[in-house]
Amino acid sequence: MDHHRSIGSMLRHWAGERPDAPAVAVEGVAEHTFASWLDASSRLAGGLAAHGVGPGGRVGFIGKNAVTWAEVLAAASFRRAAAIPFNWRLSADETTAVLADADVAVLVVEAELLPLLGRSVPEDGAARVLLPGGDERPYDAWLAEQDAVPALEPEPDDIAFLIYTSGTSGRPKGVELPNRAIAANLAAPAPWDIAEGHVVMVPAPIFHLSGTGWIFYCLGLGATSLYVLDIRPDVVLGVFAGDRVDHALTVPAVVQSLVQHPDAAERSYPRLRTLIYGGSPMSPTVADAARELFDCDLIQSYGMTETCGPITFLGPDDHRRGGERLASAGVAVPGVELGVFDPATGERCPVGETGEVWTRSALIMAGYRNQPGELSAVLREDGWFRTGDAGYQDADGYLFLCDRVKDMIVSGGENIYPVEVENVLMTHPDVRDVAVIGVPDERWGETVKAVVIPGDRRPDPAELVAHCRERLAHYKCPTSVDLVEALPRNPSGKLLKRELRAPYWAGRSREIA
Repeated sequence: MDHHRSIGSMLRHWAGERPDAPAVAVEGVAEHTFASWLDASSRLAGGLAAHGVGPGGRVGFIGKNAVTWAEVLAAASFRRAAAIPFNWRLSADETTAVLADADVAVLVVEAELLPLLGRSVPEDGAARVLLPGGDERPYDAWLAEQDAVPALEPEPDDIAFLIYTSGTSGRPKGVELPNRAIAANLAAPAPWDIAEGHVVMVPAPIFHLSGTGWIFYCLGLGATSLYVLDIRPDVVLGVFAGDRVDHALTVPAVVQSLVQHPDAAERSYPRLRTLIYGGSPMSPTVADAARELFDCDLIQSYGMTETCGPITFLGPDDHRRGGERLASAGVAVPGVELGVFDPATGERCPVGETGEVWTRSALIMAGYRNQPGELSAVLREDGWFRTGDAGYQDADGYLFLCDRVKDMIVSGGENIYPVEVENVLMTHPDVRDVAVIGVPDERWGETVKAVVIPGDRRPDPAELVAHCRERLAHYKCPTSVDLVEALPRNPSGKLLKRELRAPYWAGRSREIA
């Protein structure tokens, strides 16, 4: 569709078609109709233009309010600039490093998060806009002073937004997602029936693709994205039962908490059509209980930031049939090439043989900001993207994920690269060597464990955890520490993390939680 050319094009289209309909909302906090969203973003675009932001520029946001972020996202699109939602869970040092890499011209920051930048929380509690030259203004008051400017015509290769992910080297990577990838995402057939006027509940933070992705996906279809910041089971069940939500994004752990809630069966959920989940398979027991309780379809999606959304789906019919395929990630999205390859030779693996999952489509990112070497390591000249995940396909193309080629840990939906944690632990004077691994956790899927060779003094594990918590986002920090005499290595000295993980994952078919 022509209006899918950019986020700004979509907003102008639906502001004309459905001006007074709700477009994006944060439960109990704020809401925009398509018309009010267009007005705010047009004025913000004027303010950006006045400060020289144009094609190829960058605008940032640090905050939790998806409504404000939507303003920034569309305004940047009007200027053919890239918008960046920064992770507010990072430490101040981490935030400084990512901001230096992003080099944004204008930054909007919620008041409570200004200390991440070494600034005080203002007494009025209002968000601030940080302008070139160091000028700091209350965001809403500044926005009201701006005049709208005509939108620039978008190009397919314009970078719409960046999402920073943790890097395998310990350096965050800014994944650049262009307009063409967003258009391809919207054009790809999907097993749900999201349509104009529907409401999609999104509990994901906007600094993840799963959070920002649903803003542009709902916008493209004329639907409403409803962000819920509090995902306690009683709150989510109340939203479902309020006859306000047609579809909901979730993870299996949350679904399990919902079906086990004592009040769940006492309510009805007549409007809920679909639960869309990712991060891991859902157990047959939980899947059956969810279908019975909510009387809705279940859909699993598998993708990553670099693919601008899902590359496989496990659809409603698969969930109804049940069986061993519930442990899979489903089949490739139509229009997406998917294969399992030997990472050493590049040869396609036979059916049932484990290798690295590769994909090729118009969904693939444009690159990693300022890191061309990282891009060349994962994107081949023939267009195949190496996901870093290991798995196999059955005879019908269903993808079963087994492990990660890299050592990334996924805890509660957050990606954690062990090297980041290891680098911090190695700064402690009583740590001689360390390996960080993911171990099973009933609540979070995986949690972080540090295996430490102590120095001359044997440190208290709690001291090492505190050392990390002072320097890293808390979700990255170890929840347990083992002190050992030696770490397993092969004859060439390479650390054998699989041997460290093996006792904790014994009896489990999948080392991705």
